[in-house]
Amino acid sequence: MSETTSMNGLMTHLKNNLPAIYEHWVQTHITQVHTENSTGNFQDAAVDTLSTTFILSVSDGHKKAKVITFIINDLLKLKEVDNTSNFSNFERILPVIMAKVDTLSEKFDAPIAWLRLEWLNQSSLTTWSNFQQSLKGFKRNYYRSGIAFTGVQEPWLLLTEMELNANACLYMGNTVSHAGVNANNLNVYLKARHGSSQIPDFSDDLPIISFNTAGVFIDEHTGECHTLDTQPRFKGHRKLLPLSADTTQPIIDMSTNYLARQVQPSGQYVYGYFPCFGRTIDTYNSLRHASSTYALIEGYEACHSFDGYRNDEAKLALANMKVSIDNAMSYLIDELIQTYDDKAYVIDTGGEIKLGANAVAILAVVKYLQVFRNTPKADDYHALAEQLALGIIAMQQDDGSFVHVLHSKDLTLKAKNRIIYYDGEAAFAMMRLYGLTKDTRWLDCVTCAFDYFIEAKHHQAHDHWLSYCSNELIIYKPEKKYFRFAVNNIAGYTDFIKNRITTFPTLLELSMAFHKMLLKLDEYPEFHDVLAGFDVQGFYQALHARANHLMNGFFFPEMAMFYKSPQTILHGFFIRHHSFRVRIDDVEHYLSGLIGYFDFLKTANYPKLAAKKHQSNYDVIHPSTQLYLQLYP
Repeated sequence: MSETTSMNGLMTHLKNNLPAIYEHWVQTHITQVHTENSTGNFQDAAVDTLSTTFILSVSDGHKKAKVITFIINDLLKLKEVDNTSNFSNFERILPVIMAKVDTLSEKFDAPIAWLRLEWLNQSSLTTWSNFQQSLKGFKRNYYRSGIAFTGVQEPWLLLTEMELNANACLYMGNTVSHAGVNANNLNVYLKARHGSSQIPDFSDDLPIISFNTAGVFIDEHTGECHTLDTQPRFKGHRKLLPLSADTTQPIIDMSTNYLARQVQPSGQYVYGYFPCFGRTIDTYNSLRHASSTYALIEGYEACHSFDGYRNDEAKLALANMKVSIDNAMSYLIDELIQTYDDKAYVIDTGGEIKLGANAVAILAVVKYLQVFRNTPKADDYHALAEQLALGIIAMQQDDGSFVHVLHSKDLTLKAKNRIIYYDGEAAFAMMRLYGLTKDTRWLDCVTCAFDYFIEAKHHQAHDHWLSYCSNELIIYKPEKKYFRFAVNNIAGYTDFIKNRITTFPTLLELSMAFHKMLLKLDEYPEFHDVLAGFDVQGFYQALHARANHLMNGFFFPEMAMFYKSPQTILHGFFIRHHSFRVRIDDVEHYLSGLIGYFDFLKTANYPKLAAKKHQSNYDVIHPSTQLYLQLYP
């Protein structure tokens, strides 16, 4: 497509959506600025410009967005005339935008693909000193507003939330837990955005406006015009309805393909990105290579089931995904695994053998065998899985516990305990292998381990891997103690799952595994008392809230456009408090949780918990089939 054709298409989309954009502007743009104290004329002057100020951001999808601010003074008169005249005046914005997009397009090598138009919908006046002090009350990268300084050549120098985040202006490093001004990054971006002649003096009494925006995003490729959300947790990306099976499916599709694209021809992943300055993460981790490959195979399996993967183009995408999986598996086996007689171990950096690495390697091998049943590698993979499992058994102690880290050079102990995740990973992997082979050695290992987990009160860790494992264990050994452990592993934690400010994707994995346990518990009414006092409905409220909160960690194009290299992060998942880091294991956990959630949404299969005699005795609260709709009226 030529640049002219693309530009014409973008402007056509903008023009066609202008009436709806106008209505949205009328309903949301500010009419006054809230101040900390009465400032009279200053407040009036601020309103005179800010109420008709727009922020335009454009990108070709490959380079970081260019952002400009402009004012349409004639819009001040709109409230004095009727709606028809109002829209007629508002249409004057169109040639202004067209001219500015035309100018900005010269900064890009490819045609403009993404356009984001915003205006202020909330604002408050403070001082530079008070603003800096207020940042200490926000977790790093969780200050969710823009800021504006008084300008020289223009009334206000605006920096939106997206701009502040993408340029690390309020990030003081990973050793500082709260937000704070990074003076160097702020100055560099202010000069680039507004010019060196307008840099403020940053005196303590410098007037500062903090503001939020409403607006729209237009994607030239799809022709879609999305209203940007203004809700506190969801600010910055397109407004979404509560997730359904239909809307979760494309997220799984896009993020699976994203993960597949990170696999290089060698089979090694691009480990991750710090997107603010376009830096790749130059370390590597064998455990996360294996666990991400497991999630990639899960994603392939999910995509293969989607109706949209029936045409030739989609089949080619699946074939390419399969190539990525095979390359990643080959790298795991040929480069990261070493055999020791009848055992095999994944070797990680520093010559470490980690219990969890062997576990997730088993998960990847077993999942591969389940999804690609006719693979010619079946015998080799079965043999490898057994060797890895024997390696885990060799790390199990007489009391059922596992040692966590060995030296690869001689298999001597390096660390008895490293992280509790390893225990759950190991037990879950052995259960998955038992499910495939029915070899009782693997089941015996897990039952011995679970006796230790119960005695050691491992449930206090609320570990999603332990939830996965207990759910698998009750399939083959439906004993009350395992149901009780699964309940204890989440009891008292549902408020955290529902309300935690970070996206914390493993909380959804924990919840989905527990949901499956509740379905299994339906079959054993004699065990329903393990739910004594547990609020099942509250749990499902938390589950749905957590799943929807995960969308706040997805790099939609309207967010990715502000970072240095949008294509490296587009449709990946990020961790906000780690500088919006996108790493393969971050994508893995989001993806695995959402696949489980998608399966749930397809059926809306809530547990029956039908033994009514236990309701009064144990105060078990049951979910309603209408719960999902009640959560998001």
